[in-house]
Amino acid sequence: MKIAIIDDQDEIRYSVSKTLKRAKYETVLFNGLEANIVKQIKENEIKLLIVDVMLSDDFSGIDLIKILRENSIDLPVILMTAYTTPTNMIEASKMGIKDILQKPFTADELKDVIKKYDEKKDTYIKVKDQINEEFVGSFETMKEIYSKIGIAANNNLPVMILGDTGVGKELIARLIHKNSKNSHSQILAVNCASIPKELFESQLFGHEKGSFTDANKQHIGFAEAVGDGTLFLDEIGELDISLQSKLLRFLENKTFRKVGGNSDIKFRGRIISATNININKNIENENFRQDLYFRLSMINIEVPTLKHRKKDIPILVNFFIKKANKELKLDIKGISNTALEILKNRTYKGNIRELKNIVYNSILNAHEDVIQENNIKFEQQNKKEISLNDIFSHMLETKGLENAKTILEEIEKEFYKTLVKEDSNITHLAKYIQTSRSTLRKILQKHNINT
Repeated sequence: MKIAIIDDQDEIRYSVSKTLKRAKYETVLFNGLEANIVKQIKENEIKLLIVDVMLSDDFSGIDLIKILRENSIDLPVILMTAYTTPTNMIEASKMGIKDILQKPFTADELKDVIKKYDEKKDTYIKVKDQINEEFVGSFETMKEIYSKIGIAANNNLPVMILGDTGVGKELIARLIHKNSKNSHSQILAVNCASIPKELFESQLFGHEKGSFTDANKQHIGFAEAVGDGTLFLDEIGELDISLQSKLLRFLENKTFRKVGGNSDIKFRGRIISATNININKNIENENFRQDLYFRLSMINIEVPTLKHRKKDIPILVNFFIKKANKELKLDIKGISNTALEILKNRTYKGNIRELKNIVYNSILNAHEDVIQENNIKFEQQNKKEISLNDIFSHMLETKGLENAKTILEEIEKEFYKTLVKEDSNITHLAKYIQTSRSTLRKILQKHNINT
């Protein structure tokens, strides 16, 4: 297989080429700015492109790929980048590019990706717009989310966004909309938990004049007002079970009827929903219809909590400082290492929303141009802190001392389940608890815990 390596840095081109030649691949090298690159790629019968995201200050790898596609060169692409941003990752996903190598990468990482493209040809879709850099995070954390945003933006399938309060679910919905073909239309957000049960149909579908008491004029509902835009159903998990059948019928038929109306109206938009509840548990408890879940979740996007994005905290803090400077017309230069460590070690029940609030308040408390430790103020927690002693005492009281061995096994099992949930890498876990990998595996097998 002949592979084109396109990078503005000579040392990168030659290093990648050397690795691939050792693996018996044939390579052709470009800096990406050649005037005749389209012609050369066609004449050299290239089968795969490895392209750097940044080729010059005003010309990116994405720009080059667009030019190649416009000239009927529809080859699979692997992107290399040292600078991952929401824009380039979502743009790459929308173009069908599934693999991004973050510099520096190893020879084995490169060869593993290349193997997937041996004797394989993928098809791709062109893109139009870019977005503002809003939903930020590290490459490892965000690459799958940006990929799914790009996929969702390329079609009209229903999307369900899952995640705790404050993780940025509505922001993801807005990113999907902004990158979709109907971005020129509006996105309407509906909080399903805040609309009274008896008014839900009227709010969603609208009503005719005189259809019920106080209906003194016709009302246009969200489903009609959104046009061919995006209807964002937030807190969908809180929707009353009695209303779920009406929503399901609307989704299946793509039509609705106003309250008091006698004709069906076609729904022209798309549906994105979100919830912070455990939807599967609600289905098990018969509080949420499984058929409605299947209809709403043709594409699922799970957003991690800040607890699982610790390495993103410095990135987010920096982003919020810049955002606050712009909004509040300030000039905060940064944050001290001590202050940043405090923020990194904090548990955020309100996730990114809470972190943003703390950063903004710290900025307002700052008397210098750098956030210091004493500028950070946390709200007092109202709930009493429950100690391990309280938990163990309660278990012994309720189950009895005679069941101490069973209690101990339950505690051990829950501990290791939680440990695996935090980090499923056996080598890491064994190191944390200072035991061997084989001993740890035996413990996990004993409790039927999979990694």
